[in-house]
Amino acid sequence: MRIGLIGPAFDAQPKLERALELLGGDSAMRQIIYLGRDDAAGQAVAARARDGLDPDTFLRRAAELAPRGTAEEIAQLLAEERNTSRLGLIRRLPEPPARAIEMMDKWIVLAVHDKAVLDEDDISNAHIIVYGRADEASLNRFGPRCFFTPGPLAQERIGCLELMPQGHVEVRLLALDGSVQWSEPLYASGAKLVVTS
Repeated sequence: MRIGLIGPAFDAQPKLERALELLGGDSAMRQIIYLGRDDAAGQAVAARARDGLDPDTFLRRAAELAPRGTAEEIAQLLAEERNTSRLGLIRRLPEPPARAIEMMDKWIVLAVHDKAVLDEDDISNAHIIVYGRADEASLNRFGPRCFFTPGPLAQERIGCLELMPQGHVEVRLLALDGSVQWSEPLYASGAKLVVTS
């Protein structure tokens, strides 16, 4: 299970397209979180949806290819349909002061644009805090917690959290060509939940 992380794109639309293509093409990706405050990801998704396959077109083309299509043509159609359906993996952060919370097995992942909006309860209830507002990529550990940002997309880096079979999470910083820039394992002893009234 993986969660992809894309920092603020600002005017880096071609880089955003590449990041979405890279993360969306990963079959283990459960979701892709855009950490910017703008609507760059929404615009990219809308553009891809316009260029993608709607269900009626897919069915019509599948019916045409079934009796006489080559294996390559059928594979291409299935790849187009898979790319269109994977657009549903892309998520925007909610408007502040709301936060996005994800679970990866026993891991609590908290996602925000600006980590300055977090309070003590937010931080104490999360294992991994991912954020977008930063000048560069960073991973900082504080006891059992870590703060991670892939930095702005202009630096051509994206992030990935992967739940490993052994139960720990690997935090990765990736280049837009898919190469791993660095990787760090995180281990947790269990979630601490603080309830306030």
